[in-house]
Amino acid sequence: MVQDQLIAIPKHSAWRTQILVIRALLRREAVTRFGKYRLGFIWMLLGPLLGVIVIGIIIGSFAARSVPEIPYPFFLLNGMLLLKLLTGPMSAGINAIGANKGLLVYPSVRPLDPFIARFLFELLTTTLSFAVFCGIGAWLGMEFSMGNLQLLAACFLLTWLLGCGLGLICGVAAAYSNETEKVVNVLQRPLLFVSAVLYPTHALPEAAQNLLHYNPLVHTIELSRKALFPYYPAGDVNLHYPTVIAIVFLSFGIILFRNHRFFLTKR
Repeated sequence: MVQDQLIAIPKHSAWRTQILVIRALLRREAVTRFGKYRLGFIWMLLGPLLGVIVIGIIIGSFAARSVPEIPYPFFLLNGMLLLKLLTGPMSAGINAIGANKGLLVYPSVRPLDPFIARFLFELLTTTLSFAVFCGIGAWLGMEFSMGNLQLLAACFLLTWLLGCGLGLICGVAAAYSNETEKVVNVLQRPLLFVSAVLYPTHALPEAAQNLLHYNPLVHTIELSRKALFPYYPAGDVNLHYPTVIAIVFLSFGIILFRNHRFFLTKR
């Protein structure tokens, strides 16, 4: 009985502490991203909406003819948000350690925590934005199918996991080279044109379709549209290919981070 009283019982378990740390990092991320702007979280919606307006003005009248099954503004929003779900964690991973380095002196904050918090932040904000836009679309009279929500969730999850794997890889690369951020920004730009964001794959020649199908993002974007609009001709896409690619990149990212985690915290 005396021995039991001498044992120091921690206030929180390891998992509970981990959750509290990540929750605090999420709040910090929200303040950093939106706290300095008057419109705050509204920018979460304005960012993709402004992109749709600009692109819609430039190519909307032409591109809308190739997707009569879906209102083109929503077609574009869907693609842009899935693209953000991939590129967001990539960009967030580059500065995850640098932006939170002062917090790593606390024993409860582990090197992986800033990555997890930033990746979760991208998932939560993008998913919330998509839900809000779907709600606005339904209010305006747009008809969605609710029969394949599991397919829609799988598309979001696989795209995010792929982005997380790439984010970990970019985070490690950034520790060794300051040019990583600039290189990643350059590599992300063509994705807008080769990921079925602006146009449907079925409107392209068969040779171009076969080439674009090597991009896993094409599969998740087209299937997410198919989930909400069953009559949309998604073409020869599937979940198996992006699943394998996501597992490969996420596994490689975790292994790479684990082998270099001590160097990341010392830079």
